[in-house]
Amino acid sequence: VIIKMKQKLLNILKSTGVLILMLLWPSVIFIIFNVDINNITSKDYVIYYTISSLTLSIILITIYRKDFFKDLKSYFKNFKKNFETSFKYWLAGLAVMYISNLFITFVLNKQLAGNEETVRNYLITLPLLMTFDAAICAPINEELTFRKSFKEIFPSKWVFVIMSGLIFGSLHVASYIETFSDIIYFIPYSALGIAFALLYYKTDNIFSSITMHSIHNLLATILVLLGASL
Repeated sequence: VIIKMKQKLLNILKSTGVLILMLLWPSVIFIIFNVDINNITSKDYVIYYTISSLTLSIILITIYRKDFFKDLKSYFKNFKKNFETSFKYWLAGLAVMYISNLFITFVLNKQLAGNEETVRNYLITLPLLMTFDAAICAPINEELTFRKSFKEIFPSKWVFVIMSGLIFGSLHVASYIETFSDIIYFIPYSALGIAFALLYYKTDNIFSSITMHSIHNLLATILVLLGASL
């Protein structure tokens, strides 16, 4: 019993540390390079933020290296079956996300969430770097944080799924909330987070959610770039 309690405490401390690291790491990078984010161009911001994302990926992969590479090998060993499962869960999350976005746009008559507008502006500024970050670094960082680390401290399926999805969704839009009604933006992001959490719980393979998260971000990036070029 004591050993189990000790292990649970270590998991909580480790997962909490990973979450804090993810939230604060960009600021650490800006401090290291002595960058004042209030006085830099969008181009410079994207460059430093990409450095932050890439180095964070390296750190998180190092922390979870044993399970990370084991899951990588396992996922691609039976890629077709694993991808089919991953695709179904992503499609369900995407459907809820799409429907909720339609409701927000046409029924509530609200515009894009603030973070989406910001990301689109940065994407147009340096498309290659932003695409690399969105399709590679962000999925690794967010899935290792919100799925891998959360599952270690929330063994109950639905507690894990709800906490993972809601925190994932809230952190994507929290800093852009200006009015009470803006809370509605939590729904589309949380829907995708819940879908990825359910997927990870079912497969117990972090590459199930990393793969679909990467594809989702890549498709969204391509759509933005195509729209900007028209």
